[in-house]
Amino acid sequence: MNARCTSLRPLGVSLLLVLAPLLSGCATVIHGTRQNVRVETDPPGATASAGGQKITTPGVLTLKRKEKALEIVVEKEGYETRHVALTRKDSALQWLDMVGIPAGIVSGAAIGHRSDSGFLDFHGAATGAVIGGVVLSGAGFLIDYGDGAAYKLDPPLVVLRLEPVPAPGSPPSTERKTPGSW
Repeated sequence: MNARCTSLRPLGVSLLLVLAPLLSGCATVIHGTRQNVRVETDPPGATASAGGQKITTPGVLTLKRKEKALEIVVEKEGYETRHVALTRKDSALQWLDMVGIPAGIVSGAAIGHRSDSGFLDFHGAATGAVIGGVVLSGAGFLIDYGDGAAYKLDPPLVVLRLEPVPAPGSPPSTERKTPGSW
């Protein structure tokens, strides 16, 4: 085996191990593990709470993307309490981890090749390419799903019209609710 190739292999493996976490977990790097959800009410000054946080409206809750069942509770004295369920969906940013596949294949093949006679030993290069491609992209998906960055919370903006609590003995409201008038 070429002495130069032998001395570069540990350096290349070390470089791949150092760069792999940086090249994976794209959603974690780009939009993080928490998401801001803005809450606005009419009238303003209500208390909105979710995920252990409380704010006064209008305001922003910073919520963990990883939570499966989040509900925003909006309360204001003299008004009916409102509940808004947030839906956790897959974020399109998780697919950026696929960038790791070609990067991993190229770097894995470069590190995995052996050069005895000046030609590549494709067995080592192929193994390195597969490991590099699978490890980099697989690590990205595992990181993003593990820390919750692979998700987004919907809706990112909650706008509510609060209804006054009816006075005792008053007839129920005959106003009909239509979508968008809440």
